[in-house]
Amino acid sequence: MTALISEVDSSFAFGPFLLIPEQQLLLEDEKPVRISRRAFYLLTALVQNHGQVVSKRELLSRAWPGRVVEEGNLKVNIAAIRRLLGEGPSPPRYIATVVGRGYRFIETVRYASHLDPKALHPTPPRRAGNLPPSTKRIFGREHAIRSILQDLENTRLVSIVGPGGVGKTTVALAVADSAAGSLKGGAWLVDLSLLDQQSKVPQAIADVMRSSTRKADDKAVEPSELLRDREMLLVLDNCEHLIGAVATCADQLLASTRNVKLVTTSREPLCIRGERVRRLTGLGLPPTMAGIKAREALDFPSVQLFADRAAEKFKAFRLDDVNAPKVAAICHRLDGHALAIERVAQRVGALSIERMLDHLDRRFHMFDGYHEGPERHRTLTANVNASYTLLSPSEQAVMRRLSIFAGGFSLESACAIGGAQDIDRETVVESIASLVAKSLLLAELRNGEMRYSQAHVTRAFAIEKLNEHGELENVRRHADHLTELFGNADGRAG
Repeated sequence: MTALISEVDSSFAFGPFLLIPEQQLLLEDEKPVRISRRAFYLLTALVQNHGQVVSKRELLSRAWPGRVVEEGNLKVNIAAIRRLLGEGPSPPRYIATVVGRGYRFIETVRYASHLDPKALHPTPPRRAGNLPPSTKRIFGREHAIRSILQDLENTRLVSIVGPGGVGKTTVALAVADSAAGSLKGGAWLVDLSLLDQQSKVPQAIADVMRSSTRKADDKAVEPSELLRDREMLLVLDNCEHLIGAVATCADQLLASTRNVKLVTTSREPLCIRGERVRRLTGLGLPPTMAGIKAREALDFPSVQLFADRAAEKFKAFRLDDVNAPKVAAICHRLDGHALAIERVAQRVGALSIERMLDHLDRRFHMFDGYHEGPERHRTLTANVNASYTLLSPSEQAVMRRLSIFAGGFSLESACAIGGAQDIDRETVVESIASLVAKSLLLAELRNGEMRYSQAHVTRAFAIEKLNEHGELENVRRHADHLTELFGNADGRAG
């Protein structure tokens, strides 16, 4: 095959896309497309050599010069490019796989000389808004992002709900970034995480809205007045500790405006009229762990995230066929929880994969002690504690006691253990419903029966609290006693 041609002053058009290597810019219908640096290099190599097979070795050298990288990384990036170009499971339109050799760009490509010169160096339109720049790749959330964007075409309020650290803010910002270009007023973020009083919510929203409308002089104007005639998307982030005030403000905004759309992130829904709830769960996990190969494991977002973050902190890390089963096991143990996976992956340079897997169940705090990101995410303990402190005493007690179950359990078992003779059944049932709503307890319908479980991170925290309250041995004995009486091994005490 001929050598890869240079990038000197060349631009390429295919379908609705324009690729400008000199500016490291990809446009779709004249709008910039967010694409990672390595994916851009791979796409450029394929487009520049359209119609020809580009070998895997050449592509790896283009995207990872001077480094030895598993072919699985190439596969992940090619899959990401295909998604960006809108390819589905049907026969490829842009990139074809040549088995055993590499990849070929098969769509018709037009060179710069055939294009309007003004289109070769477009200035990306400046969009209104205050969204922070994206600095991290997003794994496994494409479907959620697309679904929420579709929701916003039919409704004006979408609440992204899930446990702390699962990736709600990441998804919300990606949605806002995608939607901003089609809204005259752009997309604006209101971070509520630092507020400590319900009464401050309207002011926080108003401050951002005054910035968006450049009406900073009138402090008395209500948020609904500021946005009455605006067309924009407002992201209300981290609402769980101020849920009542946020619900009231959101309801007022929907009633008093026509073209304002809202996306909220919280550990529980707002529960107001017109709300569409999207629950965010853990990242996709390999169905099997034993004997899984690196290439197979990298098909799953949880493993992709682990491999990316581990390599980011420890340059020598490689996902290979030896460590892939253990990495998959770690991701399973963490239920695909994004923040937990990141925290564990960042310790690869200090501990072996085997040691990390061994420590996961026994030393919850070993992955604490980070100083980047929002305070609620700096430790896994702080992340769960932020939700725990918002619970009522009975909800806290039930949450602690249910940690005795290592696996799934029924409502009857939950009532027997959660009550433990000092909380009546009705209160336990109400507490369970609240814990499910607040994303601290998982619920799944199996064979006509609702089964409950705690995610690993939540359970590890709850066990510590159970021990702090001096309840661990009492609850364990109570569970063993019930098992003897009824022969019920439901959930198995851990």
